[in-house]
Amino acid sequence: MSAIRYHPPLGYWAKLNFGKPVKKTPLLPPGPGVSDRVLVSVFARPDVPKEVVEAAAKAHKRISTPVVVPDEAPTHLHPAAKALRQALWSTKPDDEGFLRVDGPGLLVASLGPANRDRAWLIVDTLLKAVEAIDQQIKATDTGLVAIVDGETLSLRLGETKDKTAHQPTQAELRAKADWEENRRKWPSLYSRDRQHWCNWDYLPSGRLSLTLTDPLRSQWQDSHVLSRWHDRKSSKLEARLDDVLVGMLAGAATARHNRIAAEAEKRRREEAHEAYLKKQERRRYEAQADAFIEGKADELFRLQKILAFRDYIAREPGAPRSPEEEAILRVTNDLISRLQHGLSADTLKTALNSARQIS
Repeated sequence: MSAIRYHPPLGYWAKLNFGKPVKKTPLLPPGPGVSDRVLVSVFARPDVPKEVVEAAAKAHKRISTPVVVPDEAPTHLHPAAKALRQALWSTKPDDEGFLRVDGPGLLVASLGPANRDRAWLIVDTLLKAVEAIDQQIKATDTGLVAIVDGETLSLRLGETKDKTAHQPTQAELRAKADWEENRRKWPSLYSRDRQHWCNWDYLPSGRLSLTLTDPLRSQWQDSHVLSRWHDRKSSKLEARLDDVLVGMLAGAATARHNRIAAEAEKRRREEAHEAYLKKQERRRYEAQADAFIEGKADELFRLQKILAFRDYIAREPGAPRSPEEEAILRVTNDLISRLQHGLSADTLKTALNSARQIS
C-alpha cells in the first residue's frame, strides 16, 4: 500500500497556476476523538513603523564580518559566557531533565545537559560580536541585558521539549492498586475518575532557541518578544548569529518606538488626569461659591426683615418709648450693624479672596 501524501507533490501549484489538471489526494479520515473541522483565526498584522524598517535595512551594513562560532573553546571567554558555563555545570537537571539558570549577571537559560557546551560557546561568540559593533553587554541584579543603540534588550536561551507516552512506574502501579482497593471498600470516598499519572513525559529535544525580548514590556503585551531564532533541520542556531545581530539592531528600533509611544501614552494619561483633577477642583470651588452666595442672600433677606422690625419698633422718631422698647431697639440695631458689616463690599471681597486661596 502506497503512503498517502500530506502535502501536494512537486509541481502541483505550477500546474494549477497554468490551468492544467491536478490530482488531489484525500487526507486520511480523522482518528477517534479528532474533529474534522479546522478553525482558522486571521489577525491583522500591525504596520511596522518606518524607523524599524529603516533600522533593519541598515543593520546588514553595520555587520562587517560574518559571525562564526569556533569549533573549539577560545582562550579567553566573555565574562558572561564564563559565568553561564559555570552555572550550567553546577546546576542539576529538574524533573524534566532541563538545566535552568538565572540570577544576577547571568543570561537566562533552560536547556538539556547535552547542549551545555553548545550554549556557552554560542553565547560567548554572540556577546563578543555584539561588543564588536560598539554595543554593550551589561550585568544587572536580575540578569544580563544588551544595550543596543541606547535601548535595553534581553536575551534568553532555551531548548524546545519533546514528549513521550508516560510509562507508569512500579510505585505508581502500586499506588493505583491501593486506591482501587480503598475505592472498593469505601466507594463514596474514592473517585472512579481519578487519574493516577500524567499522560506524557517531557524531555529536552536537543533543539536550541534564542529569544530577544523587550524588558520594558510585560510578557502579555504585544512586541514583548522582538525576535526568536532556533535550530532547524537545515541549519543550527550557530549559523544564524548574523541574523541575531541584525534582529538586535532592528529590535532596538522597535523597543525605542514602543518606549516613546508608551511615554507619550503615559503623558496623555497624566494630562487627562490633571485636567480631571482641575475640573473637579473647579466644581468644588463653584459649589463653595454657590453656598457662599446663597448664605449671603439669606443674610440679606434676614437683614431686610430685621430692618422692617426695627422700623416697627422705632415708629416715630423722638416718640417716647418704654425701657423694654429701648432695650429691644438697642439689640436690634446691634444685630443690624453686624449683618450690614457681613454684607459690606470689603467683607465680601475678603471672604471671596479667602475662598480662592483655600481652593
